[in-house]
Amino acid sequence: MLVGQSTAEYVLTRAFIYFGSYLGLICLVYFYLALSIGGVAAIASPISIFIEVIGAIEILFYLCWFLPYRHYLHKQRAAFPRPLTCEERKELVDMILAVTPDTELFVRKWMCGASLGDLRRENLKEWLLWALFDSSAPPGDDDEELEGYVTEIEERLGTAIKPGWGPAKSLRMNFDKFTVTHRTLLYYFAIGIVDLVTSIALLISGFSFYRQPRAAFIRSFPFRPFTLLAPNESAAPNISHFYRPHTSKTHRSIVFIHGVGVGLFPFLPLLRNLPKEIGIVAIELLPISSRITTAMPLAEDLKREIGDIVAQHDVKDFVLVANSYGTLLTRQFLESAFLASKLHSIVMIDPLSVLLHLPDMAYKLTKRTPAEANELQLWWVAQTEPDIAFTLSRRFCWREHVIWKEDLIGGNVTLIIGGRDCVVNSEAIAAYVTTDESKLGTNDAAHGNLRWTSQDMEQWNKSVNEWKGQGLELVWLEGLDHGQAFTNKNARSKVLGIIEKYCERDTDGAGGDASEPASETSSRTSKDGAVIQEQEMFSVLSGSGQPKI
Repeated sequence: MLVGQSTAEYVLTRAFIYFGSYLGLICLVYFYLALSIGGVAAIASPISIFIEVIGAIEILFYLCWFLPYRHYLHKQRAAFPRPLTCEERKELVDMILAVTPDTELFVRKWMCGASLGDLRRENLKEWLLWALFDSSAPPGDDDEELEGYVTEIEERLGTAIKPGWGPAKSLRMNFDKFTVTHRTLLYYFAIGIVDLVTSIALLISGFSFYRQPRAAFIRSFPFRPFTLLAPNESAAPNISHFYRPHTSKTHRSIVFIHGVGVGLFPFLPLLRNLPKEIGIVAIELLPISSRITTAMPLAEDLKREIGDIVAQHDVKDFVLVANSYGTLLTRQFLESAFLASKLHSIVMIDPLSVLLHLPDMAYKLTKRTPAEANELQLWWVAQTEPDIAFTLSRRFCWREHVIWKEDLIGGNVTLIIGGRDCVVNSEAIAAYVTTDESKLGTNDAAHGNLRWTSQDMEQWNKSVNEWKGQGLELVWLEGLDHGQAFTNKNARSKVLGIIEKYCERDTDGAGGDASEPASETSSRTSKDGAVIQEQEMFSVLSGSGQPKI
């Protein structure tokens, strides 16, 4: 949950970052000043000894853990899915250009803000090799294909791109060196306390904890006592989760996936205020929860393991509720025949996956120099946190997670986005979701003329009160930043209302009818060989072969 943009919040955020990063150095400065002013008697007092011991431990932690760990992370290579075919790459480029509101700004941001005058053909090819080929090698047999893409971009720009190399530097998340900053042991101790409080609060609220194998206890720091103590083991060895049993006959269950930060703690008010009879599977993604842990599973593995968790609890049908980074897994739900067959509706809060090809998220989470308090908090919490930075830079492939409008049409989907979101281009996403394609026209769509006006923004502002729960909808939270849908009382109430409405079985539109899912069945074999019967709902395949809900 991001702070505001006041001067006081900036000062407090900066002070917190200094304390959380340089506690050992602060203790060392104290030792020097105490010795200089008070002599041996000053540094020998009980309080001074305590501070000095803390400082010594923190300095050793920095030297013996952080520096080697940073070196280890930087040595790791990016992991990629299967390569795209030439036809798939061409289709993807056409899709990108068709829904890019400003081609010049699009290119310049992917070139880290360089002017078009500093851009050359080889710079653009270097970026295309990353975006489409998952490659950092110079062009080879694919040079002719790359030239075709560069020529198409030239046509959209309305200007020629000179040959050779220019001073522009392309943004390539999986190959660029990423920045990590130090966290003190005291900080990780605080994270452990927050994690423990979250677990206890959820257990008191009727949830059960499903741990990773007990051997994973030593692979996650701060250590989690419940990994040793909890009797229930998750069906997914890489993913722990909390589960509240479903007892309602008039509602659907919920699968919830959190975003970057400190795990499920910020979402306690949401999870605890949903009706008690609604079952909830709350997925934990530890690599983006400010912990020292194992690497994030690849998208294909996440899809399989989440399916195993859903099958473990025999969830018949559910509403997917995802926040921020969690929305990046929406595509995995749509592409899994098992998960899509049970998926009734989707609530994406602060969505990152829609229009993921735009450079805003990549630039702001990897290259932006923070200027405001909210940007500074994001820089420290996400952009430079060791495991989160590694996840974004080495375990994330944008085309595995991007969501297009065509993927969402045909089901009940709500995107909840703040008007002042500092991570994504919220206006572009809102325009993309709400644009009537019949009015846009084929020629406009083919030339990327996705635009919005003040009249559009006025209509977006009305969306909070005009939400119906039918089809693809936008809820625009004017004045709110990324994550503030959970801290603003009115916005949180609206989010709760949307989720509850989607969960209802006895209403048309958002909840559908009161019947069980259609009886057509299929099966899949889990990793232990068990055959799991699955009931197909209304998942259909689009012309591109991707599932639509």
